[in-house]
Order: sequence, then C-alpha cells, then structure tokens
Amino acid sequence: MLKSLRIRLILLVILLLFTISVGIVFAINLMNERQITSDAYDSLMLLARNDGKRPPFMRFDGSSSDPSNQSASEESRRHQNDGERPFRSFWSNRSELQANLGNYAIISLGEDDSIASVSTEREDVFTEEELDGLVKDILLQGNERGQVGRQYYTLNTKPDGTRQLIILDNRLAGENARQVLIATIIVAACTWILLSIGAVVLITRMLRPVEEAFIKQRQFVSDASHELKTPLAVISANAQAMIREQGHNEQTDYILSEVNRADSLVKNLLSLARLDQSAPQTGFTDFDLSQALLSVALPFESTVFEAGRTLETDIPEHVMYHGQEEMIKQLTVILLSNALKYSDQNGQIRLRLEVHANRRILTVVNTGEGIAPENRDRVFDRFWREDSSHSSAISGHGLGLSIAKSIVDLHKGRITVGGEWHKNAVFTVTL
Repeated sequence: MLKSLRIRLILLVILLLFTISVGIVFAINLMNERQITSDAYDSLMLLARNDGKRPPFMRFDGSSSDPSNQSASEESRRHQNDGERPFRSFWSNRSELQANLGNYAIISLGEDDSIASVSTEREDVFTEEELDGLVKDILLQGNERGQVGRQYYTLNTKPDGTRQLIILDNRLAGENARQVLIATIIVAACTWILLSIGAVVLITRMLRPVEEAFIKQRQFVSDASHELKTPLAVISANAQAMIREQGHNEQTDYILSEVNRADSLVKNLLSLARLDQSAPQTGFTDFDLSQALLSVALPFESTVFEAGRTLETDIPEHVMYHGQEEMIKQLTVILLSNALKYSDQNGQIRLRLEVHANRRILTVVNTGEGIAPENRDRVFDRFWREDSSHSSAISGHGLGLSIAKSIVDLHKGRITVGGEWHKNAVFTVTL
C-alpha cells in the first residue's frame, strides 16, 4: 500500500514539475513572439509616417546621425537634462533600430492592385516572384496590416489616392525566436530532470520512517494474532471440559461464545496480515471462476434457507480467470455472509457473474436497508461498522469487507458499493 502511495506521490510531483516547466517555456516564448510582433508593427508605423523612408539612426548618446535632424538630438538632450540616463534613448528607439536594420520593401500599387513600383535597399531579400506571391496573399487577407509567415505588412492610402504597401522581412527575428525556443526547452528539460530526481530522493527519504512504522505495525498484528491463538484455544478447551463435567450453563455458554468471537477476530487479523504481506501475482493460476463461485454458493443455500431468505445465482459456465482461487472463494464468502447479515426478513440475495471483454464482474445484491450514501466511502475501512456502537445485535468486527477489498486490490481489481437507500445494497467486484 505504501509502495503504491509513494509511486503515486512521485508521479504527481513529476507531473506537476513538468506542467510548470512547460508553462514557463510557453510563457517566455509567447512574450518573445508578442514583442517581435509589436516591434515589427512599430517599425511599419514609423516607416509609414516617414513616407517609406529610413528614419535617422539614434546614437546611444542621443544625437542623430543625420545632421539635418536636430530635433531628435535636442529632444534627447532634454531627456538627459531631466535626469534620464543616456541608454534610455536606445530603448525608447527600438522600433527605429529595427526599421534601420530590418529589410523592408515599399510597393506602390496600381488601380488594378498590380505592382507599379518597388523600392528596396536589399534586392537579394525579395525576388520578383516572391513579391508577386506575397502581394497577392496580402491583398487576399483584406486587412490594413498583418503578417504572412514572417513578413509583416501595412497597407496605406496616400493623399493622392494611391495605395502604398510596406513589407518588413522579419525572418531573422523568427530564426532568433526559434533559437530562444530551443534554448528554453533544453534548459527547462534539464531543470525538470534534476528537480524530478531530487523529488524522488526527497519523497523516498520522507516516507521511509512511515514505511518502517507500517511494517512494524503489520508485524505486531501478525505476532499478536499468533500469540492470542494459544490462550484462546486453552480457554475453549477448559470451557468444553467444564461442560462435559457439569453440563451446559449460562457461564460456560457465555465463555464459549466470547472465545469463538475472539477467535474469529484473530483469524480475520491474520488474514489481513497475510494479505498485506502478500506479493502481487504470487500463486496466481488459471482456474474455472464459475465452478469456484458455485462451490461457495451451493453450500451457502442451506444457511440462507434456515435464516428465512432466498438465494438466487446467475453464473454462466466455464468462465476462466487468472488469480488465487482460494482468495476468490474467501471473497465470495465474505460478500454473501455480509448480504445475509444485513438483509431484511424474507429478503432476497442474488449472486451474479458477468463477462465484459477481458473483465469479470461479480455482483452481490441483498434487499434491506442498504448503506447510507454518506457511509459508502467508509464501508471498507478496518473496524468500521455502520452501527458505531458495535452492538452485538449483528455479529462481526468490521473486518470482513476490509479483507474483501484487500483481496480485490491484490488481484488489481476494483470493488464498489451502491444500491438504493432503504431498499437494497449492491456490491460490485470488477476483476
């Protein structure tokens, strides 16, 4: 049980770390893409305001490389006089830098949307065929600005009615974005692996004391149950000797009744201890599940009849299963005994086996009060009974269904409880 808990906890932490790593990579690259797009559109707007001409380049000291453009230098000096650092001029002119360094083309369109003229400083960036196809794709979009792949564009109408298309080639920024994506994936993957290894080591160390305590507790239950068998056997033998000598009386009958009750509890504790210590798939064989269920149900009919109930069985023939036959029989006995114990007067008990694909579904139904919906998650807890006072009106110790669940878990199956409150109880085992 603790082993499966440790595995689930480790997988949960690893999945959480993976989700965080993916989220960080996604966030970084999304912000990078948005910044690239924002800078591209800023550059296009700047080019459009300058009538498709290259704007003057701003130096880091705030002065302009164009002697005729004194306003930019004066504005930069004013910023510096206001206490701003010179490098602020660089960051405030990112679009200017991109417009200067980017590869762009200014295309004048004719009345029929044909290319009237092309102005570009890099003839090697756009071929005539590429420009023709690019213009067609842009005009098909019908937007004033947008992008086709890594080509960003803005479509402006000049005062004379002609249309001007400015295209900014951003493939270099796209390649840089791809490199950033690869780098962040590598860093995130390495970080995730290292953190996962650390989580495995940490969780294993944290659960080790719990596992040791659980093993000691399980060993104590097993040892105590074995030690209790001897005194119970001695008490039972002496009580029977007193009966043979003095005959039955209230005291000896009470002693035997309580000894049998304690002996049943010890046997259940031993069964749980053995199931806790059993390795999965140990002693599993192929056997006839139908025959195993019938071998339990048929002798049980007489007990049901004496209690004033009826037992119905619906078990198809020759249904094979791979597991521990004796444990499956014990499971069936527990469920039938529980159904008989909590069925109403003149009630019915039904045992049914169904086959769905490679699954075997065993259902035990009994009429009666059933189990309250708020208690159905607790019926398989050890020593839990719906009658919290543990009165002797209904015999038992609250261990039977716990043993049944342990058997089902050992067979990698699932057991659930349902039914209609105040009408019936339905236990379903999927193997």
